[in-house]
Amino acid sequence: MLTVLVWTLVALVAAAAVAAVASATSGGGRQGAGFFADLRAGISARRHPDAEDAAAARAAAVEPVDVRLDEFLRATAVQDDGYLQVDEVRDVLTKARDRAVRSVHHLGSRSA
Repeated sequence: MLTVLVWTLVALVAAAAVAAVASATSGGGRQGAGFFADLRAGISARRHPDAEDAAAARAAAVEPVDVRLDEFLRATAVQDDGYLQVDEVRDVLTKARDRAVRSVHHLGSRSA
């Protein structure tokens, strides 16, 4: 049990060292302050959720847009070919089936 605790602490120290080095080498803002400033802001937001509640209230205050489904589909229609082509999928599945059948026959002839 003690070994697990020691290795956990070693892992946590190593993770903190990696975070500190990554923070020091990042070029954003004051040198080395980006990660720790973000960390402090996140912790402060957890301790004072009022700012989070205000953002949620602003998002809830936005009025929804009511659009009929057929209008939405017409507006977002794309004239390009589909992502999958039926012929390509059929060819791939046929090749895979043939390979599987050959390998099964090959295995059957080895064991006989």
